[in-house]
Amino acid sequence: MTRKQRSSSTLLCDGLDEEKIKKFVAAIEETARYIKSIPLKRVSIVHHNDTDGIASGSILQRAFQREGFEVENIPIERIHPLILPRIHTPERRLIFYADLGGQSIRVIEKHLQPGTSTVVLDHHPSFDSTVSLLYQINPETFGIDGDLNCSAATVVFFLAKALSDENNDLAYLGVLGAIGDHQTVNGKLTGLNQIPFSIAESNGSIRLTGSKGGASYTFALFDGMTGNEVSNFVTELAVNGYYQKGADFAIRACLEGPFEKARQFGFEMKKVQEDRFRKERDRLCTQGIPSEDSLQWVDVEDRFQPLGVKAIGIFCSEISQETWIHQDKYIVGFQDLPEDNPYLGKFEWQETKVSMRVPPVLYQEIEKGFKPDLTKILPIAAEKAEGFADACHRYSAACTLPKKNKLKLIQFLREEINRIS
Repeated sequence: MTRKQRSSSTLLCDGLDEEKIKKFVAAIEETARYIKSIPLKRVSIVHHNDTDGIASGSILQRAFQREGFEVENIPIERIHPLILPRIHTPERRLIFYADLGGQSIRVIEKHLQPGTSTVVLDHHPSFDSTVSLLYQINPETFGIDGDLNCSAATVVFFLAKALSDENNDLAYLGVLGAIGDHQTVNGKLTGLNQIPFSIAESNGSIRLTGSKGGASYTFALFDGMTGNEVSNFVTELAVNGYYQKGADFAIRACLEGPFEKARQFGFEMKKVQEDRFRKERDRLCTQGIPSEDSLQWVDVEDRFQPLGVKAIGIFCSEISQETWIHQDKYIVGFQDLPEDNPYLGKFEWQETKVSMRVPPVLYQEIEKGFKPDLTKILPIAAEKAEGFADACHRYSAACTLPKKNKLKLIQFLREEINRIS
């Protein structure tokens, strides 16, 4: 980016400190120079399978291809210590993580191979790297809120733009990632997320319609669908259809538009989700939801199959609005983690995915400082329960842990809440 471009970027980023933005952009430009200097033109992109992660993986795929790289996309649901040896092999000499990895730096470092390089592009609160083989760009490192002002797709778009202005045509994906991660205020994007929108609006790939409180971003490539509609479509493909390699459909759709086979597959997976969610709601309404102190929890075991394990987080978000949910208690959801991964093979584990969400009344209590947010309680409780937390936000968080330790996690969460409150 030129000095003029930096100045205009700063003006667009309401409420952000100019020096913080300059330091962030400087790190981006350094990484772009490094990419251009690499003689071996082959890269593996490990990215999350939600909308922000799919948008990030799509931007990186196209940007690296334009630089002459052979690209391998590896969409994953979670980082887990057991999958890292399958990713960090001697043959993969350059690996980029996107929309995950920041909170797993310490574990990733243990699996780095000599003579390889790994770059983490994330927006979750993270740890610093202690080894030279791993480099990280994260807005949180520069004092920029990754929960609201910068999605992973926006981080990735900044890098793509630094590589070439040709990648301005990918700006709409930065916007999509931010919308997918709910980074809007009164319907509008904030912070660094405003940069890809400004570029996408100028090249006609996105239109902003409506007014304050009712603003809507529409996407030309998706026949005028709104950002939320596109995000839902990506979710149907890459989350619900993850175990049928639906993430591949999602990446292609993000770059080419919603082709017919993807539309049909997405429709089928949406129906599966509706069926599984309806049956689980009926079960909870009949049997009630277990609760104790400040916690309530639902264990779907394997009843959501064949949906991906992010489904439990979506389900917990949906029921958080229901009247039969305790509005002042944290929601904990459990979903069994399948042993067969469509991109990395079979794993011998007995693990469960855990998702936590916050109902509206509890949200206000956290905002006022009366209750701890999820970043304060889940990582510690998960570690005590022999689990592994990654990509935790204040009001939505997740981890994996052995199935046998579900009730232990509830116990440790309760202890952490009582200790902090």
